[in-house]
Amino acid sequence: MRRLPAFTLLLCLQAAVCVLQGGRAGAQTLPSEPTIVDVRVEQEGKPVDDPAITSLIETRVGQPLSMRDVRETMAHLISLNRFENIEPLSEPVANGVRVTWVLEPLHPVDRIEFTGMTGLSTGDLRHALTERYAGFPTEGHVDEARETLLMQLRRRGYPNAKVMARIEPTHNPDRATLYFDVDAGMRARIMGLRMTQLDANGRSNLVDVPDIKDGQPYDEDAIQKELTAWENRLRNKGFYEARATHGVQWVGDSAAVFVNLTRGPHVSIAFAGDPLPQNEKDRLVPVREQGSADEDLLEDSSRAIENFLHQRGYRDATAQFTRDEREGELVITFNVKRGLRYVMRNVQFTGNESIPTAQLQDLVRLRNGEPFVRATLDAGTQAIVNTYRQGGFTRAQIKHNENVVLPENLNDPDRGVDVTLAIDEGPRSIVREVTFMGNKVLSEADLQRMTVVSPGRPFVGGEMLNDRNRIATEYRNRGYESVVVTTEPQFAEKDTQVTVHFTINEGPQIIVDHIIIVGNHRTSNRTIERELTLYPGQPLGEAALVESRTRLAALQLFRRVSIEPVAHGSETKRDILVQVEEAPATFMGMGGGVEGGFVQRVGVDGNAEERFEVAPRGFFQIGRRNLWGKNRTINLFTRVSLRSTNQFVATAPVATPTGQTSYGFNEYRVVPTYTEPRVFGLRSNLQVQGILEQAVRTTFNFRRREFRAQGDLALSQRYHLTGFYSLQRVNLFDITDLNDLPQIDRTFPTVRLSKFSGSVSRDTRDDLFDPSIGTFSIISGDLAAHAIGSQVGFVKTYLQGFWYRRLPVPRRVVLALGARVGVAHGFEQVTEGEVISDLPASERFFAGGPTSVRGFSLDALVNQQTVTPTGFPTGGDGVVIFNTELRVALFGQLQAAGFVDAGNVFPRASDLDFTDLRPTPGFGLIYRSPVGPIRVDLGFNPNPMKFGTDEERSWVWHILLGQAF
Repeated sequence: MRRLPAFTLLLCLQAAVCVLQGGRAGAQTLPSEPTIVDVRVEQEGKPVDDPAITSLIETRVGQPLSMRDVRETMAHLISLNRFENIEPLSEPVANGVRVTWVLEPLHPVDRIEFTGMTGLSTGDLRHALTERYAGFPTEGHVDEARETLLMQLRRRGYPNAKVMARIEPTHNPDRATLYFDVDAGMRARIMGLRMTQLDANGRSNLVDVPDIKDGQPYDEDAIQKELTAWENRLRNKGFYEARATHGVQWVGDSAAVFVNLTRGPHVSIAFAGDPLPQNEKDRLVPVREQGSADEDLLEDSSRAIENFLHQRGYRDATAQFTRDEREGELVITFNVKRGLRYVMRNVQFTGNESIPTAQLQDLVRLRNGEPFVRATLDAGTQAIVNTYRQGGFTRAQIKHNENVVLPENLNDPDRGVDVTLAIDEGPRSIVREVTFMGNKVLSEADLQRMTVVSPGRPFVGGEMLNDRNRIATEYRNRGYESVVVTTEPQFAEKDTQVTVHFTINEGPQIIVDHIIIVGNHRTSNRTIERELTLYPGQPLGEAALVESRTRLAALQLFRRVSIEPVAHGSETKRDILVQVEEAPATFMGMGGGVEGGFVQRVGVDGNAEERFEVAPRGFFQIGRRNLWGKNRTINLFTRVSLRSTNQFVATAPVATPTGQTSYGFNEYRVVPTYTEPRVFGLRSNLQVQGILEQAVRTTFNFRRREFRAQGDLALSQRYHLTGFYSLQRVNLFDITDLNDLPQIDRTFPTVRLSKFSGSVSRDTRDDLFDPSIGTFSIISGDLAAHAIGSQVGFVKTYLQGFWYRRLPVPRRVVLALGARVGVAHGFEQVTEGEVISDLPASERFFAGGPTSVRGFSLDALVNQQTVTPTGFPTGGDGVVIFNTELRVALFGQLQAAGFVDAGNVFPRASDLDFTDLRPTPGFGLIYRSPVGPIRVDLGFNPNPMKFGTDEERSWVWHILLGQAF
C-alpha cells in the first residue's frame, strides 16, 4: 500500500469534510481527523526507541491526527539539531491511521585527517581550520575549508598546492570523518627581493633593514614577523610612524618579493610654557609607551594634561599641541598654559531649609584651602540635587556663583574663590495614593508588598522606577515574558501630593513544554536535568532560566552552556533547548613553589636551635571527571617537598639523642579521591579518599596512612555542613627526646585512630584568597573511641572566626581580624599499669608560624608547661590564637601589612586562660600575583623566654603563598 505524507492526507480529509458538509441535511458525515492507532519512528530503516526522541513525538496512539501535533513534533525534532531531514508519513489501517516518522540523521564532522604530501605539519593545517570555523567545518562548508587550506599553503610557500576533500560517514554514533588529500608540491624560494624605502627622498639609505634574504623559503608568517620586528626596532628609536608592507609575485616555483618600507620622521616630544612634573610627562603623554603619535593619542594627551592641572586648581589651564616636521624630524610641542591657581576660600548655601548646611558641606567635598576643582563642584552639586530628590523635592534646582577674591599681595599667583550655591528646593511631594490596574495574577496586596512607594512617603522617582522593574521581574519569573508595566505619577495641590498609577499588561503565561538536551555525548541527560530549575508543565521563569545556566556551568563539565527557549506552534508553550559542549574528561595539572621560614632543629648540644630553611616543593595532579556520564570524579594528587629533617642516634631508649641533618624528599603526600555528587538527590557530595603522607614537625616526624569518607551538604550559598569518618595509622619517628614526651607517645609511637568528625561553616567573603569584605566562621569537632576501633579515645573542638572590612578611604585598606580557640580532652585508659588521658602527638594543638602567631617559628609558641627541657614544644590540649592585621595598598600590586598576633598553648583544656597570651607585633609586604598573594612577614617577640641555657629568638620572618588568615 502506498503511504502518503501526513500533510497530503490531512488536505484530502479536509476537502472531503467540506463536500460532505455541503450535502443534504441529515446525511452521515465522516470524522474530520482519523484516529492514530500506531506510531513508529525510524532512522535509516531501523526503529528508534531513544526516549530523548520518542518523548518529543506529539502524535500519540488514541488521539486524532492533527496538523497542530505534526507541526509541533517537527519543531521539537528540529531543535535537536540531529537530523538532516524529518519526514512524517501516514497510511490508512484498520480503525484509523499509522503514523511513521522517518528520520535522516546528520553526520557531523568530528575528525579531520590529512593524507599525501602535506608540506606543512598536520597540526598547522588543523589549526588553520579550527581557527577559521571555531571547531570542525560542517558538510556544507567543505569547499570553503578546502580553499582555506589552499590559502594557508600559499601563504606558507606552496603556490601550486592541490587539495581534494571527501567525507566518510560513520554510524553508532552518527559522525563523519573529513579527509583532505594534499599535494603541496615544491616549496617556493625567494628569488628576487626588492626593498624600497618609500620616503627616501633626500635621506640616506636605511642601515637597519628587515632580515629577509634571497634564497630562503617563502613564508608569509615569517616575513610578517620580521617586518613587525623592524617596525618595533624603529619605534624604539623614536620613529613612531614606521611602516613595512610586502607583496609577492609567483614565478613558477619561485617568489619575487617586494618590501616597501616607510621610516617616517623621527618623533620627539617637547613641552613649552609652564612646567610639568618630570615624572608625570610620560604618563600624561604616552607616545613612547604606545609607540604611536597619531592624532587621537595626541588629543587624549592634551586633555590628560588639562585635567591634571585642573585637579590642582588651575581651572583655566590649556595644553594645545603643534606638529612641526623639518628634514625628517617631527617635533610635537605641547604648549602648557596653567594660568592662575584658584584655591577654595569659602562655600555658602542659600535657600536650604530642609537640609542642614553641615550635611550639604559634606556632600560638596570642597574644603577651605584646597585647590578649587570645578569637576568636584559639579559632582557635589549633583549630589545635593540627588539628596533633595531622595527626600521628595522633585523640582529642586541649584545655581552656583563663583566669586574670585584677589590676594593682598598682587604678585601672589593664587586666587581665592568664594562659591555660593543658591538652592531652590521647590515643593516637597508626598505620595497620597498608589493604584494598580490590569493585575489578575498578583493581588493588590502582593503588589503592595513588592513596592517601596507607599502613601505617606516622600515621592522619589527612582523608587517608582525600581518598583516598576521589580513588578515586571516578578511577572517574568512567573512565566509572563511579555509583561509590560507602566507608571504614571499625577501631581496635585501645587505638586505637594502625588498619586502613583501602576498599569500592568500581563500578557499570556508561557509554559515549558519539553526539555531538549543536545551536545552531551558522555554526560547523561539525568545529570543535566537535575541541575535545571525548569520543568515541563511549569512556568518559564526568567530567574529559573538564569539559575539553570549557573548551576550547569558550576558542574565544570562543559566548555560552553546555552539554555534558550524555542517557540513552536503554540503561543503559550516553549521548548527549552539546552546545548552543551563537553570539556575533556581527563584533566591534569602541575606546579611548584618554595616555602621559607624559621624551624627548630636539634643543635650540637642536643638543645633546640632555630634556623632559616628554604623548602622547594612541587605537585602533580591527574584526574578523570564525568565517570559513566554521572559527574563522578576520580583524582590523584601528589605533592613532594625537599626539606631537611633530623635523624637521631641513641644508645638506649632513655639516652639523649644527637641530631644529624638529613636533606631530601622528607615530606610527601599522595591522595587518591573518588567523588560521588548529589548523594540522595541533595546538594551534597560524597568523597572517599586514601591518604599516604609523611611530614616534618618540630619535635617529631610522622607517617600517616588514612582512609577517609567525607560528605558535605550545602545548606545554602553561605552555610555548609561537613561530616567524615577516618581510619588512620600514624607512626612517629625521629622523636627529639623520648624522656620528655608524654606517656602516650612513648606507649604508642605507632597509633591507630578511628574517629568521626564534623563541621559547620558560614562564609560571606568576597574572595577566598584575598578577601576585602565578609566573614568566615567554622565550628569543627572530632570524636575517637575504643568502641569504633581507635586505640586511644578523645574529643576535640576547634572554633575559628575571621572578619574582613574594607575601610572607607580612597586607597584600598582592609582590616582583618581572626580568632581561633581549640580544646580537647583525652579519655582515660590503663596501659601497662599506667593511667593515660593524653592526646597523641598528631592530634595535640601547636601554635606559631606564618599562619598562626608570626612572632614565632613553626610550632615554637610555648610556655613553661608545654616545652621540654631542651626547648622543644610538646603541644597541648588547649590553644588560643588572635590575629589583627591592616592591609594597605601601596602601588600597583604591592601591599603593606601591619599586624599584632597573640596566642598560647595550654597543657589541659581546663588551663585555658584568655589573659595568659603572648603578643607579637610585626609587618610585612604582599605582592598580589596572578597565582595569589605572595607575602613576606617579619614578626617580633618582645618578651623572649629562656628555656635551659637557650633563649627564644626576638624576631622571625616568614615567606608565604596566600594570606596569613
